[in-house]
Amino acid sequence: MWKIATEHGLTIAQLKSLNNLTSNTIYVNQKLTVTMKKSVNDVTPTTKAPTQSYTVKAGDSLWQIASAHGTTVNRLKALNKLNSDLIYVGQHLRLN
Repeated sequence: MWKIATEHGLTIAQLKSLNNLTSNTIYVNQKLTVTMKKSVNDVTPTTKAPTQSYTVKAGDSLWQIASAHGTTVNRLKALNKLNSDLIYVGQHLRLN
């Protein structure tokens, strides 16, 4: 799912939502709905997308959060200035 989502400019959560999926399991030959990337000619100037965030819940790990949102642990750590993999329940993490 990560590869498909990334190729189409989506997060895993967005890809799952577009396809009404409740798990990360997909099957060979399964058809998925994706948003089309715009060509250079279709791009219009826009303001920066609002920052997305996630509130850490009991049992979460950086790996689970990164996987669910189409990013990497290293990217999450960099965005949130984390020096370790330690996160806390209730902590707000930037996703982009």
